[in-house]
Amino acid sequence: MVQTVLQDGHYGHDLPLGVRLTVQDRLEGMAPDWPESPAAVALRELQQVAGEALPQDGAELFAALLPMEQGELVRLLAVCVAATVDVVTPRATAHQPGAELAQAVGLDMAAWWQPTADGYFQHVPKAAILEAVGEFAPSHATRLAKLKKADIASEAERLAEGTGWMPAVFQPEHHTESEGVQETADNADADAPEDAASEEEAHALAA
Repeated sequence: MVQTVLQDGHYGHDLPLGVRLTVQDRLEGMAPDWPESPAAVALRELQQVAGEALPQDGAELFAALLPMEQGELVRLLAVCVAATVDVVTPRATAHQPGAELAQAVGLDMAAWWQPTADGYFQHVPKAAILEAVGEFAPSHATRLAKLKKADIASEAERLAEGTGWMPAVFQPEHHTESEGVQETADNADADAPEDAASEEEAHALAA
């Protein structure tokens, strides 16, 4: 695992072990700005610290790992296994993959992701943005309802900052396929083509 995740593979996998590990990279393909995100930066720092003192030659690496304390080995194992986690889904589902893992590690998405206009609000229907604003800035909902969707999204980003608000799909108790907010012909305007994407797809994009 160390050779796969933390080293450049120059020596190959020259240990007689049948353990295989697949590094997941689908998220970067769907979110090009992922490498600059707080989570990606933190993970790279952990990987750098974990791997900088380990030899790359298989025999030397194995010899270095053998005398390590169990706690140190478990931390190293966690850093390696973290690169294999993949819960990217095309849309929100009744049971989000990885929910048990998120609960076990006490994941707080508000510490790693912020809802922005570009990253979230522009990709959900206008009605969904207004519903969200009603949760984290209710006094502004009526005013924003009179604006165009792009302006609402920008204002929603500004108002959401520092509130800790997260879409339901990022909340531990989320178990439903849809929050039930859909754009209808009654409130459609010039922005309607942009609102065609479902909220579940926007949640997947945010994830």
